[in-house]
Amino acid sequence: MKNKLEVLQQGRDQIETGNPTVNWLRNYTVFAVLFISILALSSTAILIRLSEEEISPNATVFDRVAIATLVFGLGNLINAKRYRLSDEKPAKQQLELSHDFWLLLGMALFYIGNQVLWAWSLSQTTVAISTLLLNLTPIFTCLFAWAAWSQQFDNKFLLGMIIAIGGAGAIGVDDLQISTGKLEGDIAAFIAAIFNAGYLLTIEKLRTKLTSTNIMLWCCGLGTLLSLPIFLFSEDQLWPDSVRGWAFVISLAIVGQVLGQGLLAYSLKKFSSGFVALMLLLESVFAAIAAWGIFGESLSLFDWVAFFTILFGMYLAVSSKSAMKE
Repeated sequence: MKNKLEVLQQGRDQIETGNPTVNWLRNYTVFAVLFISILALSSTAILIRLSEEEISPNATVFDRVAIATLVFGLGNLINAKRYRLSDEKPAKQQLELSHDFWLLLGMALFYIGNQVLWAWSLSQTTVAISTLLLNLTPIFTCLFAWAAWSQQFDNKFLLGMIIAIGGAGAIGVDDLQISTGKLEGDIAAFIAAIFNAGYLLTIEKLRTKLTSTNIMLWCCGLGTLLSLPIFLFSEDQLWPDSVRGWAFVISLAIVGQVLGQGLLAYSLKKFSSGFVALMLLLESVFAAIAAWGIFGESLSLFDWVAFFTILFGMYLAVSSKSAMKE
């Protein structure tokens, strides 16, 4: 009887430790959170484009983080009051200002740099091209994680990443070929991808000590301070003039920043930054579909084949050992 129990337990251990797909399915809730985050983030390119009909790219970035700072600050105050009125104790936050502050500042710099460059690129080139170049983020994320932290990625994950990025690269190729005179916008989107990789890596590091809401409060608060000088030296109109413009700006802050970035930071507690960066390739799929519906940007059969190529590459990455943290 004892031998049978030992065999059963041994088999169970092998299943739990040897099958990464089972381990991933046990974390379906966090995966669902990440998917919702990507759905929210996929709307940001459209909302930025609509917001820029009344205000500039720099003003759009400032309004977005400023409004989100108020929302995250209010949320933290509500949580603090709830903890005081109940017996529940908040999670212990371990913040070493001598080291972590520089990570927080670096995170905010990476984020603002990413958003300013991307918002400006969307005013210079098409949604498809800007999103296409931003899809290089997984390459830089994995490269920096390997160089800075000696993080390893198995062959299955790397193969899935290559396939998914290849599929993402196929989206908007026709637009890329016919676009002329928009080199500055393309370069800005390329640099934005590098900044986005640094942003994800710093959040992953901070999630070992801080909650996602606190990280986002720091990110948006510091981002507001960092983006204000950029706006003051280059612009003259900070807020939209119409109710329609306010609706787009507030939607960008709530949907793109609070919901999208907040849930993204939450998922980085369980998933590696390389995997999250790879999953963000789905933004190109959703953004291209939304641009087709709203702006009339065409989608060919080739684009749909590229979408399924992305999904196949992501399936390989999801079922690899590098997707989940130990």
